[in-house]
Amino acid sequence: MEKNKSGENSYYLSDVNYQKNVSRPEQAPFMHVEISENEMSATLTLISSSGGRTNLSLDDVLKELNKSGVVFGIDTDKINEMLKKGIYNTPVEIARGIEPKEGKDGEIVYRVEINKELKPKITEDGRVDFHDLGFITNVEKGQLLAEIIPPEKGSPGKTVTGKVLPAKDGKPVRLRQGKNVVLSDDGKFLYSTIDGHPVIGEDRISVLPVMEIKGDVGPSTGDIDFVGSVKVYGNIKSGYKIKAEGDIEVEGYVEAAELISGGKVFLKRGIRGMGKGMVKAAVDIIAKFVENSTLEAGKNIIVNEAIMHSLVSAGNKIEVKGKKGLLVGGSARAGKEINAKVIGSPMATVTIVEAGVNPGYKRKIYEINQELESVESNLVKIKTALDIMAKQANKGIEAPERTNLIKRLKESEAELLEKKKALEEEKERLTLLIETMARAKISACDTVFPGVNIVIGNASMRLKDRFEHVTFYNHEGQIKSRPYERR
Repeated sequence: MEKNKSGENSYYLSDVNYQKNVSRPEQAPFMHVEISENEMSATLTLISSSGGRTNLSLDDVLKELNKSGVVFGIDTDKINEMLKKGIYNTPVEIARGIEPKEGKDGEIVYRVEINKELKPKITEDGRVDFHDLGFITNVEKGQLLAEIIPPEKGSPGKTVTGKVLPAKDGKPVRLRQGKNVVLSDDGKFLYSTIDGHPVIGEDRISVLPVMEIKGDVGPSTGDIDFVGSVKVYGNIKSGYKIKAEGDIEVEGYVEAAELISGGKVFLKRGIRGMGKGMVKAAVDIIAKFVENSTLEAGKNIIVNEAIMHSLVSAGNKIEVKGKKGLLVGGSARAGKEINAKVIGSPMATVTIVEAGVNPGYKRKIYEINQELESVESNLVKIKTALDIMAKQANKGIEAPERTNLIKRLKESEAELLEKKKALEEEKERLTLLIETMARAKISACDTVFPGVNIVIGNASMRLKDRFEHVTFYNHEGQIKSRPYERR
């Protein structure tokens, strides 16, 4: 044994220099304990003198581990194996900490069919089968709609030195009771209070009645404004309007009419809007074809023949498939993706296709920031009022109504704090959605013709050449192309 330059003991054996870590306690002869930098692992090296065996016991090793700060996750079986087999001059992991485990987020399990597969079946010859889709789901009074699974608490970890590593708890999910829905006393189950149609919107589930119109919407019916969902077995005549808080399903054709839905819209035979037709849905729009119309969907637009000379926009995706799968003329804008069979025409028809932009998200974030400012201002006012009353109480100033006022203020404070948390979570969600839009793309499994203007995020390109089997994307502010990506 020698002294090194710092005066600390170093053990020499053959060609190996075992120097004591100056940050550790004095080590016993014939063993060396090393703790990893993150303190999640500890190794033990048994040291023999001149190749001879040492006379260490398990108790000796455990005492040395304790002295070195290793107090958790010790594998005594492995230590006994080292002692029994005489494993010398080789570091062996004999202690391992436990990593913290984040709690599982809460989830919503729907007990009724809420998000049906809305893509009609395409036959081998390219025809679209629109029969028996059952777009509207009906539920009965008292039927279970959804179960809210609470989040799980995280499991803390621990280092070999005994330090506790905190873990994040899972986040709860929000699903509030809307119209004609009741929440169970334990807050876990949502039931319908009427016979009707379940609708999801803005973290809320409602059950709305269904209005069925056996013929056309026109002179015989006038405009329709209904609190539930509407199913029309005939056509929607030009100049008429349907407004529904729930879904809208139309078996016939839609002419130059206006449809506004708080849920989804399904146009079984499509829309010929003659430049005046308009369909707006908070969720999805599904149609056989779209011609000379304006469509706006909160999530997806799925068309199974063609979108021609129309203005269509979707928060998430626009998809045009089927035998034609044609997107030509006008403009199509989607938050994440546009996918068609053919985009543009051989006549170089001006067609604008844009992905990666959803102005609605940015507008919503602005509105959330305005609300947060108002909430923060009110919280400051409440805190000031509570502080003043606390000082008055400490000075012995009598105020009989003070107790009730303090109670009301604290209740308001709790409500505002809950609202603040919900707003911040929604802001975080929208910010993440905006970030994911950077990966937006525009694809055509067949052809994109010259005259098409491709816009993705902050980049644009007017095509002068014909592209086939292609996917366009934004790379560092420029439009690039690659072979068509099957989803």
